[in-house]
Amino acid sequence: MKAAIIVDSTAGLTEGTAMLSNIYQVYLSTIFEDGTVYIDSPDESLTKDFYDRMDTEKNLPKTSQPDTKQIYDLFEQLVQDGYDTVFGVLLSEKISGTFQSIQATSREFSDQLDIHLIDAQLTSFVMEAMVLNLVELIQRQFEPNDIVTRIKHLLEQSAFYFTPAKLDNLVKGGRVSSLSGFLGNALNIKPIITMGAEHDGYVHVPEKIRTKKKAHDRLCEIADTHIQQYPKHAYVAVGHTGAEEDAQVMRDRIQSAYPDLPIRIGFITPVLGTHGGSGAISINVAPLLNPSANSN
Repeated sequence: MKAAIIVDSTAGLTEGTAMLSNIYQVYLSTIFEDGTVYIDSPDESLTKDFYDRMDTEKNLPKTSQPDTKQIYDLFEQLVQDGYDTVFGVLLSEKISGTFQSIQATSREFSDQLDIHLIDAQLTSFVMEAMVLNLVELIQRQFEPNDIVTRIKHLLEQSAFYFTPAKLDNLVKGGRVSSLSGFLGNALNIKPIITMGAEHDGYVHVPEKIRTKKKAHDRLCEIADTHIQQYPKHAYVAVGHTGAEEDAQVMRDRIQSAYPDLPIRIGFITPVLGTHGGSGAISINVAPLLNPSANSN
């Protein structure tokens, strides 16, 4: 089996992961009112520029899934590169049409490729952990259906949680009513927001907490709960939308409890940050089959 892995850009892959020879990405994008397009990326300079600009705009940029040509060209490239099997791990189809678009195009290549697409039912850095797990399972020469089953099980054990600094972008994007947003900001309420298999890929708000500090404390508690399940095999990433100091403080707190654990800090990509707004912080925890693959 010669297998390729497709992942969408919201995974925010590190350069080391993105450079692996069998990793292929599809890119979402954000578009401002004047037509300026930002291709989704964790690149620090581009992402910082995006968040700085978003703060000055009256209206949110629109987010766009990969177009059909980009997806079709990718599958053609996989055939040309000699692959016979393809695995895809993609952000929740409950928040994006990316999964459906790739699934529809993949049918045109079903006579040339054995294609297995996995709805991650979440998004962001946990998906990078699943890419690393796919690499490991392919190297161990598991059968494709067994690989899919194992990845889905690992996703069920993973955690993606975030909290915004303000509710403004959630209001602009229609996720929160204007009144709720006004009251939330006035009362300094920080929702804890999550996605995952437990909620069938839908956005879920299990808690609403007063003050940023208490919300960040809660994220650290959640991270610790999940890391304890697989302390020597955990992938951990702290994501942020321009809140580098807050992310560093959170990383240091987790690191003090797990000094030997690599913990990544990274920009949440623009497509996701559009809705969370500047100043958001996320916690991403997942089990890794091969901890040495974690180069964070």
